[in-house]
Amino acid sequence: MKHNTLYIFALSLVMGLLSGCNFLDQNPDMRASIDTKEKVRLLLVSAYTNANAGTICEFSSDNIIDNNSPDAYGHCNALNPLDKMYDEIFAWQPVVSSEQQDSPTYIWDACYSAIAACNQALLAIAELEAKGINMDAEKGEALVSRAYHHFLLATVFCQTWKDETLSKQDSGIHYMTEPETKVAPVYYRGTVYDTYKAIEADLEAGLPLVDDGYYTVPKYHFNVKAAHAFAARFYLYTRQWDKVITHANYVLGTDDAATLGMLFDARYTLVDCTDINTEMNGWIDAKSPANLLIYTTMSQASYTVFSSYGRYQFNRDARNYTTSAGGPCWGSRFPGFSVWSAGQEYGSLLAWFYYLFEYTDKVNGYGYIHGVTRAFTTNETLLCRAEAKANLNDLGGAINDLRLWAQSYDVSENNRMDTLPNGDVNLTQAKIRAFYAPGGNPNFVPVLHNTDICPSWVLSADQERIIDCVLHFRRLETIHTGLRWHDLKRYGIEIEHRQGTTPASTLIWNDDRRAIQLPKKVIIAGMSANPRVILGPNAIGGSDNVSAGTNIGGEPVKTSILEAKTLGAQITLVQED
Repeated sequence: MKHNTLYIFALSLVMGLLSGCNFLDQNPDMRASIDTKEKVRLLLVSAYTNANAGTICEFSSDNIIDNNSPDAYGHCNALNPLDKMYDEIFAWQPVVSSEQQDSPTYIWDACYSAIAACNQALLAIAELEAKGINMDAEKGEALVSRAYHHFLLATVFCQTWKDETLSKQDSGIHYMTEPETKVAPVYYRGTVYDTYKAIEADLEAGLPLVDDGYYTVPKYHFNVKAAHAFAARFYLYTRQWDKVITHANYVLGTDDAATLGMLFDARYTLVDCTDINTEMNGWIDAKSPANLLIYTTMSQASYTVFSSYGRYQFNRDARNYTTSAGGPCWGSRFPGFSVWSAGQEYGSLLAWFYYLFEYTDKVNGYGYIHGVTRAFTTNETLLCRAEAKANLNDLGGAINDLRLWAQSYDVSENNRMDTLPNGDVNLTQAKIRAFYAPGGNPNFVPVLHNTDICPSWVLSADQERIIDCVLHFRRLETIHTGLRWHDLKRYGIEIEHRQGTTPASTLIWNDDRRAIQLPKKVIIAGMSANPRVILGPNAIGGSDNVSAGTNIGGEPVKTSILEAKTLGAQITLVQED
């Protein structure tokens, strides 16, 4: 196995976060000593990324279009992207123009920063356990968080899991299990198989230890249900179907009425909210039983909704086949979400994608844009369970879970879902067969390359129709989060991007570009790049080479709220019926 130098931010995070606290004793070299349970808990606050890994995945998927490409009438806009890196991401090229928020570099550094916090905490935990101090809860959180952040990195920078043989042929990421102590360390990158097995080991070791007892706000940490939701998603991606159901059942239970009580309250956002900020706060509310783990990120992605930066948007076909489309149990438009429009020319967004503003200078109106990541929700976990049941040929159980998901977004005032006399959403196998008929609209009935991904992953025709429904519902549930990209990779679904007036480019099921290229500085430091054999027709964007160059600063972009208000004045966000 070739070894490589891995460029990771060697964290001064312990020093930076803890040495300023006046109750910490400092070593002569100014590093903080993590020598009490309380200090470990304080350190674990930093065991969560401040980067939004979803944005780069969303722009790689079919949930974003280029407004500068010809519309149905042949009209082309001349809009600018928020940053040149969005041109690169949409073209499935390496991002070499930026290391700012939402870039591969920012995601890489932030995830390894969180991993470093986990490793430092685990080192301190081992020392405290040697003194007879019970550190189970802290150890559980550190292990599960370490697994999660490696999982984030793998789903962005690696190919999808195939099977225990084929995944040994794809490059993984280095799995960090110890604090970094060297200036120029040498690591093995390993394979996707190695990476996923290490994630699984940490997850299974940490999960029984997680305890909600010491959290002030459990939803800001890997609480017990969030950890099981992560397990359900991980086992979904590795196709361990029985384990998906076991962990999803822990989160949701098996009683339909109780499960419905844990799903998102669509009535609040559809009936009670009249402005986007209020609705956003409803979606990201830590008190909502639907939210299992939430954390803030430094992300400028929501700025793409403004007209000056409106080149790449949730618009046209991306929207026409999601929120503006019918479904197997509703009519011409999905009734479960409010869609906030910035004008047809520029596109739309959902409230959970909006931003929070942190002032650093209120007088001049400067500060940082934050996003809030709903990392795990009960609604998405329910769809994990439905997919697992479909793959196990429990079609009735899968359809019932899909019905529960639709039921959670059925607000009677809208009268848009197909319902039975007792009020239950009317979703049957016959309705699913009709809507997702073979050879139908490829946006709803895509070609699944499951047997190309893994030869033993064989689905019957009835199973495929249920999977089509699951993927449709998942696409709706996860808009703006990036999970659609994961689903496209997992099933080898091929998509097209049209950039400007160039011919559309197809990303076929086994294209190397499904693994986003590593950050430029990581490759320069010696890590082997992801291979790039472009197999699809009409590859857009030209060369896909990564060359050495001067590093660009990776600090968060400081923005003026006055600029945001000015941009906001150019358009009006309208809540659509």
